[in-house]
Amino acid sequence: MAMAVARASRWLTGMAVERLRFRFVEVRDDHGVMLQLRTAYQDLADVQADALSDPMFRSVCRAGRLPAYLAKTLVTVSRAHQPSCWRTLFLIQVCAWKAARPPLGGQRPIAFFTEQPWMQAIVRYGSRFGVTVVPIRRPVHLKAWVRRHLAPELRLWLWALKSRWHAATSFFASGRRVAPAAPGATPRIGVQYYGHFNLKNPEHPSDLFFWQRSSLAGSDLLVLFTEPWSWDPLDAKKWEELTARGMGAVALDARATTLPTAPVFLHRPRWRGKHKEERLRLALPRRGREATWLQDHASDYLALREYWADLVQAYGVRIYVTWFKYDATHCAIADALEQAGGVLAMYQRAYEFNPSPETAVATDLFFGFSKLSAEIERRSGSVIPYHVTTGYLGDHRFGLLREEAGRVRAALQQRGARRVLGYCDENSKADERWHPGHEFMRRNYAFLLERVLTEPWLGLIVKPKVPSTLRQRLGPVAELLRRAEATGRCAVYEGGAAHGSYPPAAAALASDVLIHGHLTAGTAGAECALAGVPTLLVDQEGWVGSPLYRLGVGQVVFTDWEALWKACLEHWARPGGVPGFGDWSAMLDELDPFRDGRAAERMGTYLQWLLEGFKAGKGRDTVMAEAAERYTARWGKDKLVQIGG
Repeated sequence: MAMAVARASRWLTGMAVERLRFRFVEVRDDHGVMLQLRTAYQDLADVQADALSDPMFRSVCRAGRLPAYLAKTLVTVSRAHQPSCWRTLFLIQVCAWKAARPPLGGQRPIAFFTEQPWMQAIVRYGSRFGVTVVPIRRPVHLKAWVRRHLAPELRLWLWALKSRWHAATSFFASGRRVAPAAPGATPRIGVQYYGHFNLKNPEHPSDLFFWQRSSLAGSDLLVLFTEPWSWDPLDAKKWEELTARGMGAVALDARATTLPTAPVFLHRPRWRGKHKEERLRLALPRRGREATWLQDHASDYLALREYWADLVQAYGVRIYVTWFKYDATHCAIADALEQAGGVLAMYQRAYEFNPSPETAVATDLFFGFSKLSAEIERRSGSVIPYHVTTGYLGDHRFGLLREEAGRVRAALQQRGARRVLGYCDENSKADERWHPGHEFMRRNYAFLLERVLTEPWLGLIVKPKVPSTLRQRLGPVAELLRRAEATGRCAVYEGGAAHGSYPPAAAALASDVLIHGHLTAGTAGAECALAGVPTLLVDQEGWVGSPLYRLGVGQVVFTDWEALWKACLEHWARPGGVPGFGDWSAMLDELDPFRDGRAAERMGTYLQWLLEGFKAGKGRDTVMAEAAERYTARWGKDKLVQIGG
């Protein structure tokens, strides 16, 4: 309706109105670099720094990790939902890109954006790129208006009431009540469950991988099902496996479990004016758009901190382990744990080769792969008193995967495959404005599948990031996949709820050469290189600023599929192969200084030392200092550094 009205206004204004159409992969600068990369890795930090320099922001009391929480919230990347600073900056770049193309012929664009906090920083950003940003008043949304005007305590009560309603409705049909939380006096480790179970299969990714490689007892662990996921809830099978090992489990939302008797933590907010008093101590400004934003998010921080403080006290959690760093929630969790005398332990899950405020953390302890990881955290603005270098935390799986990889390779060879390529993708989304779309991915798959169908000596092993939706996302290319599988020379690693249940190394170890289809998301490629397999990267985003380019264009990094295929043929045709082809040795020390298959063991042992200290009744500062001393004595002083603070 809005578009129809806008188009009709042309009769009065003479201004043509059309929908702004663009594709994520097409919005590039003059050097061919996707502008979303520059926005995420460079521009976002600039705008954040501009906003943080505002005296209003700097006036906020330096209480705990609240400043880090607010700074992180300001730049949390959301590609699909408004409001989002990243989304606004990217749209400014889209406007500049559109204006430079025919038929606009370089006219200065004017972009109208709904007002948001620190709008002047965004206006200044737009002017840098020749875009006039005009703020317009935010439309009144009743829900948001009511939320802003509710007291923080009342918002907590309503949120708790909603949780209880879900709990009551979830279990009403069974006629059984939700099991109450059972407070535990003995300190234990809480672990966030994020979709990788695999307790019986240590060769597959598991959220409890560190336990599998340590002497920690099952009774030391409490698994927290934190999200209302319908695709991988706490069910009877998981409960049976957990309890068989002495582990506890609790759902933080009734929708996160299908088990009527599973414990569900239901927070009971206290109405004592506590938040009002604390907000006054935080020296928050009282008027203006920015002031309202600061007050709202400070209230959210206080609510989250109270929620997690109650949770960790109720279940005896003194160490909370998570990898999720892409929003500000962990800041409030860290402060809640500190109040309870515990620590937040985060770990690196993905290789990050470029700093970004989106990936910054404020935690007590961080298990990182290498010194490179520590440097990226420092440049991102993280505050980490104990950054512990462990090596790549999935390296224990390499040896466990070799036997199965050998069987997969042998099956392809029996059908005539003399050479085998492995391929790892990075998923795709339907909305091509905010993500590389399905068509982008289909071209990659089509190229490889057509090679399999035309070359009877070639085998292909595919390790999708999300296997469950692969064929649906492939669309018409799914027919090529079906035909390739029918030859017996193409295999797909299936399984997994959110992400695949097999690691990238599973495909690599069965292949002669592994191809990772994205240079900007280099974790799969790095894992395969650490597994000792020649690994190639395809940079279709044009991110020449990546340090991975040091591995060599035409040897490891390729910018088009035809050049990559030609290089593979040359490598296989030459006795002994092409020197340096797929060789990451120049960077392996930066990726993992150990490379001994013991990274998960190091993390698990460190957590065990912390837990032993808490069980002995020692204070958190003493516990962390003693664990750090033991680690550096065993692995070297250079393996533990302080970042920020």
